[in-house]
Amino acid sequence: MLSKEHWRSGCLALVFGFISFSAAALADTKKKKESLPPPAPAVASWEARGPAGTPAIWSGIYAGLSAGYGWGESVQDYERNDNHGLASTSPSGALGSVTLGYNWMLDRNILLGAEADLGLMDVSADDKVVYDGHIYKTHFGPWWGTLRARAGWVAGDTLFYGTGGVAFMSVDEISIGNTPGETARNEDSRTGWVLGAGIEHAFAPGVTAKLEYLHMDFGRFNGLSDNAESYYFDNRVDLVRTGINFRF
Repeated sequence: MLSKEHWRSGCLALVFGFISFSAAALADTKKKKESLPPPAPAVASWEARGPAGTPAIWSGIYAGLSAGYGWGESVQDYERNDNHGLASTSPSGALGSVTLGYNWMLDRNILLGAEADLGLMDVSADDKVVYDGHIYKTHFGPWWGTLRARAGWVAGDTLFYGTGGVAFMSVDEISIGNTPGETARNEDSRTGWVLGAGIEHAFAPGVTAKLEYLHMDFGRFNGLSDNAESYYFDNRVDLVRTGINFRF
């Protein structure tokens, strides 16, 4: 039979052996962890991130194409007798444009940009009889364009933005009088202002698609008929379009 001293010596040896084995195992585990490369940072999408986690897809120059539908209003006022005055038409039709722009990221969420459009439109109305037999013809186009600032909020691969600036379009409208000298014309390029909003989403590296609404207001054009009677035309256009942009 083993004495108490033998039991005490055996227990102490077992304890010290367990401690030594545990220390060695911990040291080996720590060494293996230190030899492994650090884990890659999490990326929320397919696109590599820039400084401070900014989605790189939104920074830099881009170009694109868009197409959509426009509708508007043309109001004419002709100051002649009691049977003349206000008349209006409601033109509508298709439009498209090419786009060039540039984006700056202020931080990981706030975007500022500048964008320009140049395009074609065919926004017109059927001939309309007004006053005492005048024929009112309205056609917006063929040329139109904008020069706008953009500001928006980036949520991962999606941008929500507002936009505003300067717009122009070709105008070809006329109210043909029923007697010589009563014709009113608005036939030239007109400049106005534009405001709008949109949403844009990145679908692949360097490719985004957008859905956008714009309101363009070209104000009032004042003129005189051949009879030296005052008239004005007041024009505005709303449009909804989709587009695709490619980042360089």
